Amino acid sequence: MINKALIDDFLFDYEDDLSSETLKFLKSVTVTKWKYIAKEKVPASSWHHTSAYYNQTHHYDLHTIAEEIIRVKDTLDEDYKAYKQEQNQPVSNVQFAVMKVQVWGGTRKRPKLEGYEEVAGIVIGDWLYFKENHDKRADTKKYKCMANKVESLKKYASYEDLIKYHKKYKNTKRVFNQIISEKIKSVANQ
Repeated sequence: MINKALIDDFLFDYEDDLSSETLKFLKSVTVTKWKYIAKEKVPASSWHHTSAYYNQTHHYDLHTIAEEIIRVKDTLDEDYKAYKQEQNQPVSNVQFAVMKVQVWGGTRKRPKLEGYEEVAGIVIGDWLYFKENHDKRADTKKYKCMANKVESLKKYASYEDLIKYHKKYKNTKRVFNQIISEKIKSVANQ
């Protein structure tokens, strides 16, 4: 929730405590760099549960962020540029895919095919990970790629290849990137 107005208010409150040169520098730092420092360089000052699923929302102290920005002043631009390049690197073991899956209903004794569902996501190993309706806030779900109910599975090396053949997923790159970052973090934590 860090934005320009919040940073300006913070700097106004502390302008007597900062030298004019430091104040001018902090005002010149972009909001995206403030957020970068918050997420990557300083610990969260607190957190609280949000949503019915008890997700954790982290809070950051602007004073701590400002101190870190001043500390890394000379390398801030280079560090941020390297961070952005790292974020944009394709993950080598991830493939993009579109899967058509049978949707079954009825009872266990009398199952009935109700239709088909098409999902797009990333394939890692034997699983396709996706977010329902490409909603960034939705939970990540998965389908086994070799399951009996899979009608078709088309894999692509990149997001650009996927949207070349499936134009309806054209504006969903952020959702794919979010799934990729979730899966990378879960692998790193194992």
